[in-house]
Amino acid sequence: MTDAPPDDLDAPSDEIAEIDEADLDDVDDDVRVLIDDLRAESDASLRSAIRYTADDYEVLFLREDVAAALSIPEREERAEALVMKGLGDPPQEGALFDFGTLDATMRFYDNVLVAHFPYREWSGLVFTFDRTEAPLVDLVHEHVDE
Repeated sequence: MTDAPPDDLDAPSDEIAEIDEADLDDVDDDVRVLIDDLRAESDASLRSAIRYTADDYEVLFLREDVAAALSIPEREERAEALVMKGLGDPPQEGALFDFGTLDATMRFYDNVLVAHFPYREWSGLVFTFDRTEAPLVDLVHEHVDE
């Protein structure tokens, strides 16, 4: 099953753009505030939010249209793949010690932006957004595809 972005990324429907507060009832206050801030500060619509550790993960938010497009096994497979990507990028890497601590990784797919934020050696947050313009990525992609 494909997971296509909304037709109009600049103006998602009001029902998709609004997160029902009941969807966030079990989310810690600090993460709830972070989700609200991400929605307010991002040009793209939040699709999902996941908190993970080395041996577990919790889907904190899954937008209604994204959930409807995936079966429960597909949701689990997708969440596990996202978590594995995050665990593959530890906050400290020996060869890159002089770069400092890794704050975030961003993966740009055709339709989705994935943002990982490791906060401990085996823990982090991952957010997915509808893909919007990314001038740097789009420019390089344009030149590489020539």
